[in-house]
Amino acid sequence: MYHNILPEGDPYTITKEMFRKQMALLGELDYSCIAVNEFAERVQNPSKQAKITVCLTFDDGYANNFKYCLPELEKYEFGATFFVTTCLIDSKIGFSENQIRSLSDKGMEIGSHTVNHVFLSNLPDEKLYYELEESRRQLEVIIHKPVTSLSLPGGRGNKRIVEAAQKAGYKTLCTSMYHTNNPDSNLFSLGRVPIKRKYTLELFQKIVSLDPSVWKSMKFRQDIKFFIQRILGNKLYHSIWEMKYE
Repeated sequence: MYHNILPEGDPYTITKEMFRKQMALLGELDYSCIAVNEFAERVQNPSKQAKITVCLTFDDGYANNFKYCLPELEKYEFGATFFVTTCLIDSKIGFSENQIRSLSDKGMEIGSHTVNHVFLSNLPDEKLYYELEESRRQLEVIIHKPVTSLSLPGGRGNKRIVEAAQKAGYKTLCTSMYHTNNPDSNLFSLGRVPIKRKYTLELFQKIVSLDPSVWKSMKFRQDIKFFIQRILGNKLYHSIWEMKYE
């Protein structure tokens, strides 16, 4: 899971140089890099896969993803899913409609990251359905294709949100839980690992090669983080870390 690609920024922002190195490493390792909807298709139509498969996802819809990430994806013929927060479309930092359309035309999946990037678990039903249905509608008008994948802002989900997403027509739901996915995975509880600024290329390789010690350590730290979130609540927790997007 990627976010901003900039020279400096919050912990979820990485440099274009590091992104290039990471994509080059995936290419060197000969991994199969695909979008979320292709993973779902493989789950529903299983066949033997000789390669390790990596789903590449980009949250929020930052214009710098189009400038810096798309060329690298095309270079290695990688697929990816771009989850767009529709209120950012045509803003100073967000994708333009033409960029979204171009990503789709080039074979990238366009998914929803809601309208306003609000924590869905905090919303009453009416506003929850608005965030899910309106974002999907806006994106489908732009790309003229079904939008079937959803990324949860902040990774926060529950049974009510899953049921709402299913009712709104989504077929996959990506969380921020650190776990791998396989043919038996629940498509409405797909795990992802955020790639952070402090990660070295060596650590990145250990993550994508499923190094058990690294995954165990990351999962332990995430469990502590989620425990603190539950105690403080979404608003207070994120005000402490001064992070709007995740």
